[in-house]
Amino acid sequence: MNTDTLTQNETLDTKIQAGKFLTTLLDSGIANERIVLKKNDKIELTASNDTPYIFVIVSGVTSIFSNTNVAIDFAGEGDLLDYNIYSSQLFGKALTDEVIVWRFSQIDVFNQIAQNTELQLQHYHMLQIIQRRLEKKQMQATLDTKNMIAAFIHTLAIRYNTQTDDQGMIELPRYFSRKMIANYVGVGLTTLTTHLQKLMEEERVIFNSRVLLIDAENRI
Repeated sequence: MNTDTLTQNETLDTKIQAGKFLTTLLDSGIANERIVLKKNDKIELTASNDTPYIFVIVSGVTSIFSNTNVAIDFAGEGDLLDYNIYSSQLFGKALTDEVIVWRFSQIDVFNQIAQNTELQLQHYHMLQIIQRRLEKKQMQATLDTKNMIAAFIHTLAIRYNTQTDDQGMIELPRYFSRKMIANYVGVGLTTLTTHLQKLMEEERVIFNSRVLLIDAENRI
């Protein structure tokens, strides 16, 4: 089984786990709030007061930013937003036209976890998914700039669009703007465009002002 299949299976498994996790929390009767975000709306993810929260995404995609406005991660349907272990203040921003999340007090969730082993395992599983995503990004960041850009784009493409066209290419969803990709990769827009052109010459990507497709195999 290749890494792409593993990523897709992991995404499906996470959605299943998150669905069970969310249902259990909602059925428990603890305080909760359904929040609807419109595109570019922000949501605080790490505690700046005495009431840290945990979120579960029902639909849509958010970017996760550091307090210096650097995109460090992305989260979509079925993902847990629980970044309270990180010391820096993080916030989410809706990338899609609408993002729906459920919000719970962290202490209420932990009280439920203490009473339910299955809930504890589901929470742990989803935290591990966050950690693996961040570790994978760190590993890809050791590549040279051109291949780092390709690796980041490929990871996002297979995560958020499982459809491959008849030429073996995957389209990156259009809510990942060039500006967003450059921020996530850690390069300027000019540098991003230069390396995309090199990747297109190698037939690894196809791109124009609105569309970016990447080779499903991401051959180096």
